Amino acid sequence: CLFCFASCASEVDNSKDLEYIQEKGSLIVGITLLEPLDFKGENGEWVGFDAELAKAVGEELGVEVKFQEIDWKAKEAELAAKNIDCIWNGLTITPARQEEMSITNPYMINKQVIVVRAEDSENYSDINSLAGKTIAAEAGSAGEEVVQNKISDAKYVEKGVQLDALTEVKGKTADAAVIDYVMANYLINKEGSAYSDLTILDMNLSDPENYGIAFRKGSNTTAKVNEVLSELAESGVIADIASKYVLSNSLLELK
Repeated sequence: CLFCFASCASEVDNSKDLEYIQEKGSLIVGITLLEPLDFKGENGEWVGFDAELAKAVGEELGVEVKFQEIDWKAKEAELAAKNIDCIWNGLTITPARQEEMSITNPYMINKQVIVVRAEDSENYSDINSLAGKTIAAEAGSAGEEVVQNKISDAKYVEKGVQLDALTEVKGKTADAAVIDYVMANYLINKEGSAYSDLTILDMNLSDPENYGIAFRKGSNTTAKVNEVLSELAESGVIADIASKYVLSNSLLELK
């Protein structure tokens, strides 16, 4: 089964994973819909900060980048089973994930935020005021952990992607959503946004998070991608992409 691959991932020799990827000529990137990191453009092509950066890295590796939507809950198993070659979709670096996968140096900072309807924002003074409320988050996400571990008696609504959690709030089928700041800030404030009637509550939910790119445990691709990212940062390519998606202030220095 798929999950059997994940459980024994540490026993597999991935020391030549980069050669495997280059020989087949493609880097299959596991993603979910997470604007402004990965989303569909007008022509149906995947665009966004992570998508464009992945393409730039793929070019340096000499491989074609292919994007594959995945169930976020099954991301580790998909990676270990070689259905995808990496997880590059606003992946929060955690000690547990570092045990299961090989993760690059952090390239972006993020945090979890609570989004509510602007008209209701005065009802929420602190995290205790969310007790018993209906709160949506993406299954398997850092937001889900916040809902389940930090909000008392929350009526949790599990969604497949973070955008659906936001839609639950807009549609008044949930009181709040816990999602990534980079997504919430972009969607609420971009020109002509359909989510401009929502707002981010000023609450400190957790420590800042760092995004990284996950490869298979023991993969030699990680070191190579770290090297390429540093080169792209030095040349200004990463800064240019970040500016395009209003993420300049979220970038971390890559060395």
